[in-house]
Amino acid sequence: MENTILTIALSSIDFLNFFEKTRLLKELKAMENAGHCEPLCFLKQASYDQIAAMAGRNLRRPLRASRWDGSELVRLAKKSAFEAKALGIKSLLCLDSLYPPLLKEITDPPFALFYRGDLQAFGKKSVSVVGTRRLCPEAKKAAHDFSYDAASAGYCVVSGLAIGIDGAAHQGAIDAFYDSKSPFCATVAVLAGGVDNVFPPSHKKMAASIIQNGGLLVSESPPGMPGEKWRFVSRNRIIAGLATATVVVQAPPGSGALLTADFALDYNRDLFFHQACFCKNALVLSNLVHKSLEAQEGAAAARKIETRPEAYVADGARVISSFDEFFA
Repeated sequence: MENTILTIALSSIDFLNFFEKTRLLKELKAMENAGHCEPLCFLKQASYDQIAAMAGRNLRRPLRASRWDGSELVRLAKKSAFEAKALGIKSLLCLDSLYPPLLKEITDPPFALFYRGDLQAFGKKSVSVVGTRRLCPEAKKAAHDFSYDAASAGYCVVSGLAIGIDGAAHQGAIDAFYDSKSPFCATVAVLAGGVDNVFPPSHKKMAASIIQNGGLLVSESPPGMPGEKWRFVSRNRIIAGLATATVVVQAPPGSGALLTADFALDYNRDLFFHQACFCKNALVLSNLVHKSLEAQEGAAAARKIETRPEAYVADGARVISSFDEFFA
């Protein structure tokens, strides 16, 4: 339990990056092995400057000393650890042998992963399937069928459990399992908040099916953590990082799915766009979003207008219409 509390506490220090948290953990363990102080006791009493020094924090980054409260950090970590134990939530530290190798390759991997389900899903070939929440019928079928065929061929389908393309992708992998096309539910759902906080609530049944049949729910957020808006952007890097390739099924200009596409390119992973992105109904939605963005002012709206599937295809991303074409 002490190790779980420490893992949660360090994961919750949002002003330290992956490398700083890893260094801090090693320093705390060394201090404990030398018989100086228990890590949790030290965290409760330490000042911000002590934590920053042990973590090797880059002081050129803005200081956030006012946000440091070690005693409160440990209190909340203990609460979260007891919730995790009650709900069967386990943790996987970045230094553990079972930590996904692909995720270690990205620029800022999660310090720890909290999960429910079967870790064997991490050992399979993987593909991320992402897209908009406002999907058209053609894209819904495309996401489902692509994921069904991928799971049937032994791939693990990674997505975000959101309404829309994500849900259709997970359901495709689940259906492959129920149709005996896959030996277990080969899908990983990456959540923005804690894995005890399935969002949207309408997908709780889907989440339960994923867990019960050999799939995996995973998050870098400790149990009890809400799915705040910025965490959805952060979790997109995990969705891209867990797979060797990302397939965007439908994404109007500025869609969050295109952030996942950017992460995939940053990590030197393959990027594909499904033909459903360019079907008539998808283009109607894209044009509506485009007009809405044109009516807005500011650089953010201008960037979103420029960020659309056609731009990625022009830069060399492949367009596919089925898993067979992806696999070829």
